[in-house]
Amino acid sequence: MSLTLHLGVFDVPEPEGKTTGEVGMELEEKYGLFSEFYKNNENKIALYLEDSVADAVASAVSGNPIPDPFGDATGLIDKRFKEFISLQEVEGLGIPGVPTKAALAGLTLRTRSGKRIRGVKKGQKYKQIRGDRRPSFIYSGILEASLKSWVD
Repeated sequence: MSLTLHLGVFDVPEPEGKTTGEVGMELEEKYGLFSEFYKNNENKIALYLEDSVADAVASAVSGNPIPDPFGDATGLIDKRFKEFISLQEVEGLGIPGVPTKAALAGLTLRTRSGKRIRGVKKGQKYKQIRGDRRPSFIYSGILEASLKSWVD
């Protein structure tokens, strides 16, 4: 039996017409974002998975149900991926084009009223604002919020 760890996103609309799936694929093709995360966190990910399975086995031995033996690990992997981006760790890896020009310029996308985008709503208007330098890959915040890992 073979298990596969997937790193991806919930495929939801992005404000400017694409989906998080399309944006994620572009970021992987251009910068290797998902591959770089895995490469730089492989040992932590392995420990998360080992601990999660060990906890699931211990739970089973105790007679408790175990809905997902990888659930604890994938939650930690998701959190770690978001930290990898928001703490700007990805920017110190020497990836060409990172930090991105938009991040250096502090460009972010917000609702017309200036609020952070929580979800894309039909007919809602958005505006690009310039502020303080921000982490790369957090333009609207939708992609970062949709990052997800799972095991098959």
